[in-house]
Amino acid sequence: MSETENKTRKETQNRPQMGSGPTYSDSPSDNVNSSITSSPTDTLRTSKNSAAKITKNLTPVFAKIRKFKNNDYKIDYSIGWNGTLRCVKKILQLDYRGGSYYKDYETPKGVLSLRISGHNANGNNFSPENINISVYVTLFEYEHIRTNVKYTEFRITEDTYNKDPQKVAHEIVDAVERALNGDEFEIDNEIADKTSYEIESEIPKETAPLL
Repeated sequence: MSETENKTRKETQNRPQMGSGPTYSDSPSDNVNSSITSSPTDTLRTSKNSAAKITKNLTPVFAKIRKFKNNDYKIDYSIGWNGTLRCVKKILQLDYRGGSYYKDYETPKGVLSLRISGHNANGNNFSPENINISVYVTLFEYEHIRTNVKYTEFRITEDTYNKDPQKVAHEIVDAVERALNGDEFEIDNEIADKTSYEIESEIPKETAPLL
C-alpha cells in the first residue's frame, strides 16, 4: 500500500461515522463519567456486543448479593451515582461496554439482559430473544431512539437517588435478585418510572449506536 493510500485509510478510520441518536466512546473503564459526558457526535458504536457471554452459574452473584444485604459489602454513597454504580457493578458482576454496564444471566424464565447506567438506553443494543431491562439514574437523558427490540426501562431521577442513595441501590439489587430467581423485574414506583417499549420500526442493527 502506498504512503498516500495508507494516510487516506487512517483518516477514514478516525473520522466519526454518522448515525441517528447520541453516540459515545467505549474506552473500557470503571469511570462512567468519560462516556456519559461525551458529545453526541462521538464515534458510532455497533448495536451490541455479539460476543457477550451468558452467565449461567449464578451462585457467585447470589453470594455477593447476600453479602451486600447483610451489610458486609460497603458502598461509599458520598461520591454520587457513578461511585455507587461501580460498586453495584461488582456485586452483580456487570461488564462495562460503551458507556453502560451490562450482563446477560440465565434465569428460570429465560435470559435476562440487564443494563445499568447514568443515561437512557438504545433498545436496539438488546437481543430480541432476551428479557431486556434497562435501569438508569438521570445524570443525562437523550431523545428516545426508535427500537426494533422490546425492552423495559426504569428511570430514576437524580433527585430521587440523592434523597436516599442507599434505598435506591437496595431496590435495584433486590429487583435483580428476584429476576434471577425467575420473578418479574420490578422496582417500587416511588423510586423509578417504568416504561415498556414495544417494537417501533425495523432499524438495521449495524447502524445503532451503543448507549
